Parts: sequence; C-alpha cells; structure tokens
Amino acid sequence: MIKKTPVIIFLFIMIMHSIVISAEGFRYAEIFDPKQDKVVKVIQVNREIQNMVVSWIKDVDNIYGKSNPLTDDGYAIRIPLYPSVKVQGKCINALINEVYIIIPENEPAFFMIFENENKLLCYPFRGDIDALSKILDFKLKVSKVYSKE
Repeated sequence: MIKKTPVIIFLFIMIMHSIVISAEGFRYAEIFDPKQDKVVKVIQVNREIQNMVVSWIKDVDNIYGKSNPLTDDGYAIRIPLYPSVKVQGKCINALINEVYIIIPENEPAFFMIFENENKLLCYPFRGDIDALSKILDFKLKVSKVYSKE
C-alpha cells in the first residue's frame, strides 16, 4: 500500500498538469494521381505556397465553362488554407479554407472551390504551373498547349 501511494500521487499530478496539444499545427497539401488512384506526394504548406495560391484565387474573373470538368488523368492538388481566406471578387465571394487545383493532361487547368462548405464551383486556373511544380518539388506533367495561359 505504501508503494502504491506515491505512484497514484504521481499519476494524479501528471493528469492535473497535462499539456494541451493543438492539432492545428501543420497543414499538408496532397498531390493525387487518378491513374494510380492514390496520393503520390504530401507537402507541408508554407506561407509561400499559401500566398501564391491566394493570389491566383483573387485574380479569378470568370467561371470554368466546361460542363463536366472531371478527368481521369493528370493531377489533382488539394491545398488547405490556414487561416481561411475571405475572397470578394467578381466571381467569388466566400470564405475559402481549401482549394483544389485540377491539372488534366490535355485540357486547361482549373480550380475547384467549395463555397459555403457545400457549393462546389470551378474557375479557370491562370497561375503558372511551372512555378507551382517548382514550389511543390514535383514535376506536373501537362500538355505544352495548356501549361501557361
């Protein structure tokens, strides 16, 4: 009984002085390859990546015109934004916490953005795919016709 008392007191003190850990620490971008049907690379999102993506989103000025934008080739890149970004522009008026950049092999690239948590809209991607490829340290293979607009 005497040996159990210090152990119980020690455990009680540990529980009372535990450290709260936040799960919001790191955010990761994911590059998904539909041909392989898996995430092929995970990258920690840094301020440079976030600023680049946010600047591209703020430049959106029209809706993506294709009726069925999904493809089974190319890449899909999911980039979480933290903190969430409020965008008020010509076509977007939403608080955005996640952006998908879809880069088909033989079609123009586009953004998929969920507005108001359930409304999905697609917008043309006017960013530099080569710069995105470099910052993600991943070679995004796309048609030369659609690599820059």
